[in-house]
Amino acid sequence: MKMTLLSEKKKLALLLLLGALGLLLVFWGYFSPEEKEKSTFSENSENSFETMAYIGDIENKIRSMTEKITGSADVSVIVSAESGTEYVYVSNESAAGDKNSREYITVKNESGRYELVLAKEVYPEIKGISIACPGGDNSKVRKKIIDSVSTAFGISKNRICIVGTK
Repeated sequence: MKMTLLSEKKKLALLLLLGALGLLLVFWGYFSPEEKEKSTFSENSENSFETMAYIGDIENKIRSMTEKITGSADVSVIVSAESGTEYVYVSNESAAGDKNSREYITVKNESGRYELVLAKEVYPEIKGISIACPGGDNSKVRKKIIDSVSTAFGISKNRICIVGTK
C-alpha cells in the first residue's frame, strides 16, 4: 500500500509540473506575439499619420487655389490616395548566379541602437480629387479649377470632380 501512495504522489507532482509547464507555454505564446503586433501597429500608425498629413496638405493647397479662383472661402476638398507612404532604405545588393541578396545599411544612433538608413520616402499616388465650391456648376470656373489642379499636381483631368454648392 505504501508503494501505491508514493506513486500517486509522484503522479500528482508530475501532473502539477506538466500543468505549470503548459501554463508557462500558453503565457509565453500569448505575450510574445503581442509585442510584435504593438511594434507593427506603431509603425503602421506612424505611416498612417504621415500619409494623412500629406493628404491634408494637398487638400489645403487645393482649397487655397480654389478659393482664389472662386473668390469664396466656402470650399470643400477631398483627396483620395492609392496607399500609404512607402520608405526605401539604403542597401547593398549582390547577385551570384541565380541568387540575389540584399543587405540593409544601418547606423548607430545616440542611444546606441542601430537604425536603417532612409534613402527616400515615396508618397502615395493621388487617385482622385473632389471639390465642392460656389461656382462649381459654371463651366468656365470648373475649367479653371480643373486646369490649375491638374497642372499643379500632375493629375489627369478625368480624376478631378468639381461640383457647385448653394
